[in-house]
Amino acid sequence: MKNGLLICVLACMLVACQQPTVYVFSENLQDEQRNQLDAALKAQTLPYEYVTLEIPSDFGEATLLLSSDKIYSKETEQLASIMQALGYEPQVNYTSRSNHFYGDGNIGFYLKNTAANAAFVMPKQLRTTQCSEDKYNDLIVTFTKEYADFTLPSGAVVRLGWEFLYGYVAIYYKNYSQTYRHSQPLINTPFGDKPSDTYTFTAHVNNPSWLDCSLQVVYMD
Repeated sequence: MKNGLLICVLACMLVACQQPTVYVFSENLQDEQRNQLDAALKAQTLPYEYVTLEIPSDFGEATLLLSSDKIYSKETEQLASIMQALGYEPQVNYTSRSNHFYGDGNIGFYLKNTAANAAFVMPKQLRTTQCSEDKYNDLIVTFTKEYADFTLPSGAVVRLGWEFLYGYVAIYYKNYSQTYRHSQPLINTPFGDKPSDTYTFTAHVNNPSWLDCSLQVVYMD
Protein backbone atom coordinates (compact mmCIF):
# COMPACT_ATOMS: atom_id res chain seq x y z
CA MET A 1 0.00 0.00 0.00
CA LYS A 2 2.82 2.35 0.90
CA ASN A 3 4.65 1.51 -2.34
CA GLY A 4 1.48 2.22 -4.32
CA LEU A 5 1.06 5.59 -2.61
CA LEU A 6 4.72 6.45 -3.24
CA ILE A 7 4.36 5.63 -6.93
CA CYS A 8 1.28 7.85 -7.12
CA VAL A 9 3.10 10.76 -5.46
CA LEU A 10 6.12 10.37 -7.79
CA ALA A 11 3.80 10.28 -10.81
CA CYS A 12 2.15 13.54 -9.70
CA MET A 13 5.55 15.16 -9.19
CA LEU A 14 6.64 14.05 -12.65
CA VAL A 15 3.54 15.62 -14.25
CA ALA A 16 4.18 18.85 -12.30
CA CYS A 17 7.79 18.93 -13.47
CA GLN A 18 6.67 18.52 -17.07
CA GLN A 19 4.29 21.49 -16.88
CA PRO A 20 5.71 24.46 -18.80
CA THR A 21 6.28 27.90 -17.32
CA VAL A 22 5.26 31.25 -18.83
CA TYR A 23 8.03 33.86 -18.52
CA VAL A 24 6.41 37.30 -18.58
CA PHE A 25 8.25 40.38 -19.85
CA SER A 26 6.48 43.75 -19.79
CA GLU A 27 7.45 47.36 -20.52
CA ASN A 28 5.71 50.72 -20.08
CA LEU A 29 2.35 49.26 -19.12
CA GLN A 30 -0.07 51.58 -17.36
CA ASP A 31 -1.31 50.64 -13.88
CA GLU A 32 -4.68 49.53 -15.22
CA GLN A 33 -2.98 47.34 -17.82
CA ARG A 34 -0.73 45.78 -15.17
CA ASN A 35 -3.71 44.98 -12.96
CA GLN A 36 -5.61 43.45 -15.88
CA LEU A 37 -2.56 41.43 -16.91
CA ASP A 38 -1.93 40.11 -13.42
CA ALA A 39 -5.57 39.09 -12.96
CA ALA A 40 -5.65 37.35 -16.35
CA LEU A 41 -2.40 35.46 -15.71
CA LYS A 42 -3.74 34.23 -12.38
CA ALA A 43 -6.86 32.94 -14.13
CA GLN A 44 -5.02 30.93 -16.81
CA THR A 45 -3.75 27.39 -16.22
CA LEU A 46 0.05 27.62 -16.47
CA PRO A 47 2.54 28.72 -13.78
CA TYR A 48 4.21 32.03 -14.64
CA GLU A 49 7.11 34.23 -13.57
CA TYR A 50 7.70 37.93 -14.17
CA VAL A 51 11.12 38.68 -15.67
CA THR A 52 12.77 42.08 -15.11
CA LEU A 53 14.73 42.23 -18.36
CA GLU A 54 14.27 44.49 -21.37
CA ILE A 55 12.24 43.20 -24.28
CA PRO A 56 14.37 42.86 -27.47
CA SER A 57 13.89 45.89 -29.69
CA ASP A 58 12.94 43.77 -32.72
CA PHE A 59 9.95 42.26 -30.90
CA GLY A 60 6.50 43.68 -31.61
CA GLU A 61 4.17 45.08 -28.98
CA ALA A 62 2.78 41.63 -28.19
CA THR A 63 4.86 38.52 -28.83
CA LEU A 64 4.54 34.90 -27.74
CA LEU A 65 7.77 32.93 -28.09
CA LEU A 66 7.15 29.17 -28.17
CA SER A 67 9.59 26.29 -27.90
CA SER A 68 9.41 24.28 -31.11
CA ASP A 69 10.08 20.97 -29.32
CA LYS A 70 6.73 20.99 -27.51
CA ILE A 71 3.78 23.30 -28.18
CA TYR A 72 0.74 23.60 -25.91
CA SER A 73 -1.95 24.88 -28.29
CA LYS A 74 -4.77 25.39 -25.79
CA GLU A 75 -2.56 27.24 -23.31
CA THR A 76 -1.06 29.36 -26.11
CA GLU A 77 -4.59 30.39 -27.18
CA GLN A 78 -5.32 31.43 -23.58
CA LEU A 79 -2.22 33.64 -23.51
CA ALA A 80 -3.03 35.14 -26.91
CA SER A 81 -6.54 35.92 -25.65
CA ILE A 82 -5.02 37.81 -22.70
CA MET A 83 -3.06 40.00 -25.10
CA GLN A 84 -6.14 40.61 -27.25
CA ALA A 85 -8.23 41.53 -24.21
CA LEU A 86 -5.62 44.19 -23.41
CA GLY A 87 -6.01 45.61 -26.93
CA TYR A 88 -3.00 44.01 -28.62
CA GLU A 89 -2.64 41.78 -31.67
CA PRO A 90 -0.30 38.94 -30.63
CA GLN A 91 2.50 37.69 -32.86
CA VAL A 92 3.60 34.07 -32.36
CA ASN A 93 7.24 33.12 -32.96
CA TYR A 94 8.99 29.76 -32.56
CA THR A 95 12.45 28.99 -31.25
CA SER A 96 14.59 26.04 -30.17
CA ARG A 97 17.19 25.12 -27.59
CA SER A 98 19.91 25.71 -30.19
CA ASN A 99 19.00 29.40 -30.04
CA HIS A 100 19.40 29.33 -26.24
CA PHE A 101 15.77 30.27 -25.69
CA TYR A 102 12.90 28.09 -24.54
CA GLY A 103 12.55 24.30 -24.38
CA ASP A 104 10.17 21.72 -22.89
CA GLY A 105 7.12 23.79 -23.80
CA ASN A 106 8.13 26.90 -21.86
CA ILE A 107 6.66 30.11 -23.27
CA GLY A 108 7.92 33.68 -23.45
CA PHE A 109 5.20 36.31 -23.02
CA TYR A 110 6.35 39.77 -24.17
CA LEU A 111 4.10 42.83 -23.87
CA LYS A 112 5.15 46.45 -24.28
CA ASN A 113 3.22 49.67 -24.60
CA THR A 114 5.07 51.61 -27.28
CA ALA A 115 2.23 54.06 -27.91
CA ALA A 116 1.88 55.48 -24.40
CA ASN A 117 2.86 58.99 -25.35
CA ALA A 118 1.13 62.31 -25.66
CA ALA A 119 2.44 62.90 -29.19
CA PHE A 120 -0.50 61.11 -30.80
CA VAL A 121 -2.59 63.44 -32.96
CA MET A 122 -5.73 62.20 -34.69
CA PRO A 123 -6.33 63.73 -38.14
CA LYS A 124 -9.30 66.07 -38.14
CA GLN A 125 -10.99 64.45 -41.12
CA LEU A 126 -10.78 60.98 -42.65
CA ARG A 127 -12.83 58.94 -45.11
CA THR A 128 -14.10 55.41 -44.83
CA THR A 129 -12.41 52.77 -46.99
CA GLN A 130 -12.33 48.99 -47.40
CA CYS A 131 -15.92 48.80 -46.15
CA SER A 132 -17.75 45.47 -46.05
CA GLU A 133 -20.58 47.20 -47.92
CA ASP A 134 -19.44 49.33 -50.84
CA LYS A 135 -22.15 51.98 -50.32
CA TYR A 136 -20.39 53.07 -47.12
CA ASN A 137 -17.02 53.72 -48.75
CA ASP A 138 -15.84 57.34 -48.89
CA LEU A 139 -17.99 58.66 -46.04
CA ILE A 140 -16.56 61.67 -44.21
CA VAL A 141 -15.60 61.13 -40.58
CA THR A 142 -14.68 64.28 -38.64
CA PHE A 143 -12.78 64.05 -35.35
CA THR A 144 -12.77 66.51 -32.48
CA LYS A 145 -11.13 66.00 -29.10
CA GLU A 146 -14.05 63.91 -27.83
CA TYR A 147 -16.22 62.94 -30.78
CA ALA A 148 -16.13 61.20 -34.15
CA ASP A 149 -18.89 62.47 -36.45
CA PHE A 150 -19.90 60.07 -39.24
CA THR A 151 -21.73 61.69 -42.16
CA LEU A 152 -23.97 58.94 -43.56
CA PRO A 153 -25.13 58.61 -47.21
CA SER A 154 -28.47 60.17 -46.21
CA GLY A 155 -26.65 63.27 -44.97
CA ALA A 156 -27.42 62.49 -41.33
CA VAL A 157 -24.53 62.93 -38.90
CA VAL A 158 -23.98 60.37 -36.13
CA ARG A 159 -21.81 61.53 -33.23
CA LEU A 160 -19.84 58.87 -31.33
CA GLY A 161 -17.28 59.05 -28.56
CA TRP A 162 -13.72 57.92 -29.18
CA GLU A 163 -10.32 57.65 -27.50
CA PHE A 164 -6.75 56.54 -28.13
CA LEU A 165 -6.22 53.49 -25.93
CA TYR A 166 -3.14 51.23 -25.64
CA GLY A 167 -1.99 52.03 -29.16
CA TYR A 168 -5.43 51.68 -30.79
CA VAL A 169 -8.17 54.12 -31.74
CA ALA A 170 -11.46 53.03 -30.16
CA ILE A 171 -14.85 54.37 -31.32
CA TYR A 172 -17.81 53.63 -29.06
CA TYR A 173 -21.30 52.73 -30.26
CA LYS A 174 -23.96 51.86 -27.68
CA ASN A 175 -22.57 49.02 -25.55
CA TYR A 176 -19.61 48.01 -27.70
CA SER A 177 -16.70 49.55 -29.57
CA GLN A 178 -14.84 49.31 -32.86
CA THR A 179 -11.05 49.47 -32.66
CA TYR A 180 -8.57 50.51 -35.32
CA ARG A 181 -4.88 49.79 -35.80
CA HIS A 182 -2.81 52.72 -37.13
CA SER A 183 -0.32 52.50 -40.01
CA GLN A 184 1.15 54.92 -42.54
CA PRO A 185 1.35 53.12 -45.90
CA LEU A 186 1.99 54.77 -49.24
CA ILE A 187 -1.19 54.89 -51.33
CA ASN A 188 -1.15 54.64 -55.12
CA THR A 189 -2.94 57.63 -56.67
CA PRO A 190 -3.12 59.10 -60.22
CA PHE A 191 -0.41 61.48 -59.01
CA GLY A 192 1.92 58.76 -57.77
CA ASP A 193 2.41 57.13 -54.37
CA LYS A 194 1.30 59.40 -51.54
CA PRO A 195 1.65 59.05 -47.74
CA SER A 196 -1.37 58.30 -45.62
CA ASP A 197 -2.67 57.82 -42.12
CA THR A 198 -4.68 54.60 -42.22
CA TYR A 199 -6.75 53.14 -39.38
CA THR A 200 -7.64 49.52 -40.13
CA PHE A 201 -10.66 48.12 -38.29
CA THR A 202 -9.90 45.05 -36.19
CA ALA A 203 -13.32 43.37 -35.95
CA HIS A 204 -16.39 42.93 -38.13
CA VAL A 205 -19.66 44.31 -36.78
CA ASN A 206 -23.08 43.51 -38.12
CA ASN A 207 -24.75 46.73 -37.06
CA PRO A 208 -24.21 49.50 -37.92
CA SER A 209 -22.51 48.46 -41.17
CA TRP A 210 -20.80 51.83 -41.57
CA LEU A 211 -18.56 50.92 -38.61
CA ASP A 212 -17.37 47.93 -40.64
CA CYS A 213 -14.88 50.16 -42.47
CA SER A 214 -11.31 51.33 -42.18
CA LEU A 215 -10.52 55.05 -42.00
CA GLN A 216 -7.95 56.86 -44.11
CA VAL A 217 -6.57 60.23 -45.10
CA VAL A 218 -4.18 60.51 -48.07
CA TYR A 219 -1.84 63.51 -48.17
CA MET A 220 -1.60 64.98 -51.66
CA ASP A 221 1.26 67.43 -50.82
